Amino acid sequence: MASDFSVRFLGTRGSIPATGPDFNDVGGATSCVVVEAGSRDLIFDAGSGLTRWSDTVMQRYQADGGPLASHLFFTHCHLDHLIGLPYYSPLFLPDSSVRLYGPRSTQFDSFGDAVRQFIHPPFFPVPMFEMAADIEFHDFSEPDCALFQFGVEEPVLTRPTATGASEGVPDDQVEVSVESLRGYNHPKSGVNHYRIRFDDKTVVYATDTEAYPRGDRRLIEFAEGADVLIHDAMYTDDQYVSRPSAQGFGHSAVSDAATVAAEADVDRLFLFHHDPRNDDQELAELERQGQQTFAATTLARDGLTHKV
Repeated sequence: MASDFSVRFLGTRGSIPATGPDFNDVGGATSCVVVEAGSRDLIFDAGSGLTRWSDTVMQRYQADGGPLASHLFFTHCHLDHLIGLPYYSPLFLPDSSVRLYGPRSTQFDSFGDAVRQFIHPPFFPVPMFEMAADIEFHDFSEPDCALFQFGVEEPVLTRPTATGASEGVPDDQVEVSVESLRGYNHPKSGVNHYRIRFDDKTVVYATDTEAYPRGDRRLIEFAEGADVLIHDAMYTDDQYVSRPSAQGFGHSAVSDAATVAAEADVDRLFLFHHDPRNDDQELAELERQGQQTFAATTLARDGLTHKV
């Protein structure tokens, strides 16, 4: 592992992948982030970037032998966050367990129903019920929390009590926790934001969110004091109100992401979910704009690993 607590960016684009020499520096794969925390590798979203992690996992599997266990947390089911999932090789291994956590949409009875509808003919040749892994889906949204205990593979799924503590696991037995905040400003069913805690450090993953005037107060509170904030910054400020106006699309301008970072007093901001039309030069300018509001701003790039 890169460190006891680190963030790997496997895909940082939004909407659709981007290709060509003008996109090589930042990369063109869609949303996928792996948080390595202690003994855990937790995957957030399964865009086309997931295929990179699939290769890494299979190399480890071939070197060390099975069994494999995977935990994937989804913000929502738009295709750019789901398109890599059917190509995730552990799904096809009989000694593999794959746990998938995500929000239930208004169109389906469960999160699992939505995913199974997509990974099914005619959209993909192999339906999930034919895949060899032990696959489980869990509806997961605010105020749900996943508590991973030392030496125990399956997390305890719980909710905070009135005092703010989570039921079921003493604090000294929790290795990693994943909390959820529901964001309602992304069409049409909203998204999950995630807060990952390990020891005394925190990473917040908040993509596909559109800013409110003077910042999303609920998200600012959720991200308060985080070591790392990964925030949607799909547009420059000019792009947000032009070509045509992107208002209402459910994505943020760079100044909005920087404002949330500053208001939440985080240590570092990573700009994420890049517009597939923005090439390396345009994204370098977007990064510069973010740094004007919040100095500790960095552009998320495919293949970048950040030690928390």
